[in-house]
Parts: sequence; structure tokens; C-alpha cells
Amino acid sequence: MRTKWKILPLALVLALSIGTFAACDGNQSDQSDNFGQMQTDETNGYGYLCIEDQTVYINTDRNYTFAEITPVFTVPDKAEELTYTYDTEEIKIENDIVTPLKREDTTVNVRAESEHFSTTFRVTVDYIPLTGLEADPWYDISDFTTKISANATRCSAVTDNTTIFLGDSFMDDSFIGEYMASYAADKNVLNAGVSSTTSYHWEAMYSDIIGETSPKNIVIHLGTNNFYNIRASVEQTEESLIRLFKYLHTSYPTTNIYWFNITQRQDTTYSALVTQTNADLANWCARYDWITCVNTSPKISTSMLRDGVHPFTEYYSIFTDTLVNAGCEIEVKETQTAAE
Repeated sequence: MRTKWKILPLALVLALSIGTFAACDGNQSDQSDNFGQMQTDETNGYGYLCIEDQTVYINTDRNYTFAEITPVFTVPDKAEELTYTYDTEEIKIENDIVTPLKREDTTVNVRAESEHFSTTFRVTVDYIPLTGLEADPWYDISDFTTKISANATRCSAVTDNTTIFLGDSFMDDSFIGEYMASYAADKNVLNAGVSSTTSYHWEAMYSDIIGETSPKNIVIHLGTNNFYNIRASVEQTEESLIRLFKYLHTSYPTTNIYWFNITQRQDTTYSALVTQTNADLANWCARYDWITCVNTSPKISTSMLRDGVHPFTEYYSIFTDTLVNAGCEIEVKETQTAAE
């Protein structure tokens, strides 16, 4: 995984971490064998080793997230390479990255050891059913089957030079279509948005739409309907978006992902929640080099919205210009040679 390691404020780590923080304070006794607690002989000057508990997700479609193991050595210059012992039928750990293997809820105990250190932590695998009685209704995509099929057909033309614009109504033909008619004329881009969708819907349907292709860039506008349609909380919205981002990265590891942060509406009922989510996820995205938060929200004023929600056609250029300025490379459409 391509990660930009940055020191984040503690409050942000607690708010955004998919993993559950295990006990890592100085009150733990050495040589403890309890999971998530520090173990080593402090008297030899090596200090303590601590590793947080982790959570990973896998859904019905076998899409899965990952978690990063970040060992904390209280005496950094005594850090050692660790080996991990765990149930290899349930999870995989490679290069300090944890991924799930089975579609079932489980907790796996992991021991991390080196010459002078030994500690234990837990990995929780959270299975997310997308259909059936156990599925959360927020994952129900039955209202979008026709649109999913049409977008899947559209995305079948994707190559490794294509940029796909996905997400809610902002990226749907009904709103961005007129702009795309001219913008996409000489560019290898396409839009496959679905009106009224949330990040939960896209967790359940992205693989049906993108399929086995490998686009150059995936550009996403999502989040507004989490608040205004299903009344999700900030925590729920952030967890779902992060889960989706990680699904996309594990499914398309060579693809660059860009997220347009949530556009404020004329209706300010949830504006504070939108602002908080935008700030938190900007910091989360900054940890990695495979995803970029594209800060369009402050550039779109309510006077630019044709219905209090969506921009007038002429203002979509703000999105694409900001996207390119954020580092997204849009390929020019290849000129086809006339048939002889």
C-alpha cells in the first residue's frame, strides 16, 4: 500500500481509525500476556512494544478493506523487525498490512515477536452482507438496477487511460451530461453516476459497474445524500466513505482515486456535518498517495446551484479544473484512423 506517513492529531486518529485502539499507555505491566498490551523487559533498556487492535471488512461480493499495523516502540532506536503468528485461514498479514480471507465475522489473535519483544493484538473481521434478511437496508440497490446495468455497459469501454466520474447525481447524466457532451469530446473520460445514491449504495454496486476494468483514475462525488437522504451521522458517513475508498484501492490497486469533497447545499440543515466530514476526510486522504481529496466545496456558492443542490452546467468546469490542479492527469482521446 502506498502510504504517506504523517503525524495526525490524536482526536483525528480516534475519530477516523477503522482499527480499535488497544491499550498502549504506560500503565501496562511488562511481560503481560493480555491482548493489546505492551510486553518486554523494560529493565534492559528496550522499552515497550505496543500494537493497536485492528478491524477489517469484507462484504458479500468479496470486496475487502485493509488495516495497517503500526508497531509503537517506546524506545524508537531499539525497534526490531517483527514476525506475526496467527490463523492464516482467516486473515493475511503481508508487509504489515492485514486483509481478511473469509466472509464471516471473526476475531483473530495475533502475536508479534522479535528477539527482545513480544506482544499480542486482535484483528476483528467484520462481514457485511449486502442482501438478505441480515443486510442493512442502506445497502439496498434494487431501485438502481436499470442504471447499474446501463453504466456497466458504458464502463465496458474503459481502458487503462480512462478517467471515470462516479457517484451521486452530480455525476449522473441528468446533471453533468450536458457538460460532459463537450468536455469528453476530446478526452478519455466518461461519467457513470447514479442519482440519489449514498456511499453505502456504492459499497454494494461499484464492482458491478466498473467490473474487471482498470481505469487510470476514479473520480468520486459522494456524501451529500448520506446526510440529506438517509440522515447518517458524521461517523457513519466517514466510515462508509473510507470503507468504499479502501474497497476501490484493493480492487483497483494501480488506479488513482480522487474524491470531490461534499458540496454544501442551499439547505443548511446539515452544513456543519458536511464541514466536519470534509475536514476529517481531507486529513485521512492526506495519509496516502493513492487517493486525493479535491477541495471543490468552498468554490461552489449557492448562487451557482440551479436547484439549491446541483451546479449550473457552466460551473462544472470548477470541478474538472480543480481536479486537474490537484494532480489528476486526464488523457486525450486517441484519434482513430479512418478505415481503408
